Amino acid sequence: MQATRYRGTSGLIATAVGVTLLALALPAAAQEKENLWIEKSSKSRDVVVKTSDISNLAQDVSPAVVNIIVTVRTSAPIGDKSEDIPDPRGGQTAIGSGFIIHPDGYVLTNNHVVENAVEIKVKLNDKREYPAYVIGTDPRTDVALVRIEEGEKFKAVALGDSDTVKVGERVIAIGNPLGLNHTVTSGIISALGRKNLAPGGRVLDSDFIQTDASINPGNSGGPLINTSGEVIGINTAINRQGQGIGFAIPINLVKLLLPQLRENGYVERTRIGFRVQPLNAQLAKSFGHKEALGALISQVFDSSPAKRAGFLPGDIILEYNGVKIRDSDQLPWLIATSGTKEPIKVLLLREGKREKVDVTLEAIPGQTFPEIPSRKSARVTPDPTLALLGLEAKELTADLARQLGASDTNGVVVDRILDASVARRSGLRKRDVIIEIGKTQVSSMEEFRAAANATKSGEIVRLKIVRSGSVIYIAFER
Repeated sequence: MQATRYRGTSGLIATAVGVTLLALALPAAAQEKENLWIEKSSKSRDVVVKTSDISNLAQDVSPAVVNIIVTVRTSAPIGDKSEDIPDPRGGQTAIGSGFIIHPDGYVLTNNHVVENAVEIKVKLNDKREYPAYVIGTDPRTDVALVRIEEGEKFKAVALGDSDTVKVGERVIAIGNPLGLNHTVTSGIISALGRKNLAPGGRVLDSDFIQTDASINPGNSGGPLINTSGEVIGINTAINRQGQGIGFAIPINLVKLLLPQLRENGYVERTRIGFRVQPLNAQLAKSFGHKEALGALISQVFDSSPAKRAGFLPGDIILEYNGVKIRDSDQLPWLIATSGTKEPIKVLLLREGKREKVDVTLEAIPGQTFPEIPSRKSARVTPDPTLALLGLEAKELTADLARQLGASDTNGVVVDRILDASVARRSGLRKRDVIIEIGKTQVSSMEEFRAAANATKSGEIVRLKIVRSGSVIYIAFER
């Protein structure tokens, strides 16, 4: 017998989150980066919203809201502790919500909606169903990016600016609570910047938007929408001990993650190497600053990007990559999600004078990243080594070598491993650096493919790899 559960909107357990994330004013360049989502200019919002306006708003947005139906591994936990709904087809399914953010079929939802999925279907408001696959997930924020496999254009909803929302502002939530497709509820923003919440017992890197719009199991991943028809948050949690208390992830936080989710399938956290503290009026004045806005650097660590870039204790960060810094709580999240590819432009105040500094961040070592088996659907022509060894690799760049602890750029990086492959069972991991196959040194993708092609079915394949700065061997039968 198949069990259907409503994914998400889990009960809340208080824990420490420790980073203020809600105030994330995005520079214009970031808002349109790589056309991952659509935006439109906000209209003026009336203090009083008529019922007819809500009706028109729901009608306009509903085609972009989807029902996400996932089939999960029978050994994996699914959703929360909602009651099972029997289904005679056998297997296990779970249900959640999502919304289309781009006509090419990109869909935003919660990570826990698609976690452990082996099959995903997206059901539109007009009852059409399409197969879909996971592009990327970030469990630490409970965000997932999914793509519909069909090539047609879809109705998308615009992403708004969650920094502009105000307590008391009217909002609507659309989703599939308890399996009731495209249910619309309305309410107001009850509070902003809620912290110390852990939906389903998992600590999330987020400050939440609190709303009294009715949210129930199955609403997870659906949009919280303002009166301009823009998404300002992803509905993700309810409080089971109270009524009219729901929570949403601010959409500006999600925008920062989207480029890495599409490109890598995960979000790599980065660090700069200084410590900041809050400013008060007296401290600001003592450093030649007229107002207590910004983040005060109290310590710069040796051998860090900050040290190499020339940051000094006593510097006050005024802008970070185009974002004006109001307080020290704002900075850690921006730093953690900046990536390592492009230099970051920082405007600071030093001894009363403004200076600009460019800094390239480094990845936090020892990170683990989610495996995304369904990303294979996005690959048109798999690498031939997938069939030979059960793995695919990519070139080892200087940045990757530094992050992975390799001494130079000789080698290739494991980018994908088949779930059922002997390579995975033998202990090979994604982001291992292969430097030898058998006795053949591998310094490029060309040499890697040649060495892989030279292996024969039934023989033992030995790999020499670099993992977190250490060299180890792995062997398996091809």
